[in-house]
Amino acid sequence: MRLKIKSEKEQETADFFCGNKMLYFMLRCGYDVNAVCGGNGSCFKCKVKVLYPYIEPSDRELSALDPAEIESMIRLACDIKLREDTSVEILSNGNMEVMKTSSVPGAAGSAGGKVRAVVDIGTTTVVAALVDEGAAVIAAAGEKNKQAAYGADVIARVKYVTNGGLGELQKSVSVQIGRMLKELINNDNTVNPEDITVCGNTAMLHMFFGRDCSGLGFFPYTADFLAGQTANGADLNLGLDVPVRSLPCIASFAGADLTAGIVSEYQDTEKYTLLIDLGTNAEVALFNNQRILASSAAAGPAFEGASIKQGMGATPGAVCSFELVNGNARVKTIGNALPAGICGSGLIDIVAELLKNNLIDDTGFLLAGKEFEVCEGISLYAEDIRELQLAKAAIAAAIDILILTAGLEPEDISRVLISGGFGSFINPENAALIGLFPAELRKKTAAVGNSSLAGGILCAARPDKMALAEKIAASAEYVDLANSAEFAERYIEHMMF
Repeated sequence: MRLKIKSEKEQETADFFCGNKMLYFMLRCGYDVNAVCGGNGSCFKCKVKVLYPYIEPSDRELSALDPAEIESMIRLACDIKLREDTSVEILSNGNMEVMKTSSVPGAAGSAGGKVRAVVDIGTTTVVAALVDEGAAVIAAAGEKNKQAAYGADVIARVKYVTNGGLGELQKSVSVQIGRMLKELINNDNTVNPEDITVCGNTAMLHMFFGRDCSGLGFFPYTADFLAGQTANGADLNLGLDVPVRSLPCIASFAGADLTAGIVSEYQDTEKYTLLIDLGTNAEVALFNNQRILASSAAAGPAFEGASIKQGMGATPGAVCSFELVNGNARVKTIGNALPAGICGSGLIDIVAELLKNNLIDDTGFLLAGKEFEVCEGISLYAEDIRELQLAKAAIAAAIDILILTAGLEPEDISRVLISGGFGSFINPENAALIGLFPAELRKKTAAVGNSSLAGGILCAARPDKMALAEKIAASAEYVDLANSAEFAERYIEHMMF
């Protein structure tokens, strides 16, 4: 029996055994299916369009999909068992928004010379860039991390490694990175890079280098390595025979992405900077030229859109900005495309506007009912607000503990920088309003986009910046929140709006 799979770029036919679950079969074939829960049936996002034969919708599909989707033969891949020749179309998720600027802080372009590659491996997204010797970006591209099909968050993937899936996860992301880099090289008619510099959280780097990260899944959460790693691209399934190196990590849950972020925004001053890297595992750093404090909080995938009913990443069509003016909604989407879902910045804006207009109370109760219509076809649900509360409470509590540990007050902080996949779209005023960080800091806050990629680019082009990364990782004080009673108390307090 055969399954015909149609996607944006190609159409392929593959043989399957009767009874195979469609989702797992398509993942093994290397297709990008939006299954952020790993196929356990909880996210309702692995939508495919069945071209033939007619498949009766299950009870779960009837409750998860709207009538128009059911009528259009949209189904959930995790709910379909293949029993006869079948043809499906994978629904496009669009392309990730990547760093818009052609350079990074401190970069100066240079004509000709060596080309280097930089890759930021996020839990949800992968961004690759080609840069010149002056750290100016030649080309960049971003995609959803294909590992997301095996679980939306770090812990889900660590469990997958524990159950013997390391090789599968390693190959998944490495082949993806290799393809992305080759496409950038071909599209821009440039030479192969001299080397590849990689950033990412500790678990993602373990999986990329094929190292066992199962120790991160249980107490005392021990990593196999924290130091920067080196390897050859050909040995890592990249298809490029060039040296590969990673930046060092700070701790098991404060990875090279945070190290890179600090590098990108480091200033030789006694004034303190607070860097908040929003992701499934939010990382926070408080630093000046004398002291670096770092921590992390399990924010969950709310800001990445994975745990939001109509959530999505920072791709075309994502609602990234929202405002209520005299009761009328003003919606902005990425790429000005038709609204397709809600990304992290849009989620923050919507909840902030609901608070301003007394449509939710300080407990997060949605006074408008079970859902609020953002625009035609897109709604925010009561359970989405709860997901946001859990995420922002964890981050806000972590910030409190870092400020307390440093012996500072909020007013002692000179600037607050928010980074992450949607960092370019975030409204700092609204982020402060929902309680993501102390209200006293809202006038000092700015969005900085992908600080991990920016720091990686600097380290790739400048040896002094790589030396700074080593110094940061070695000297940073990691504040562990796992057994902190103070953190638990503040977490509960910050659940309120």
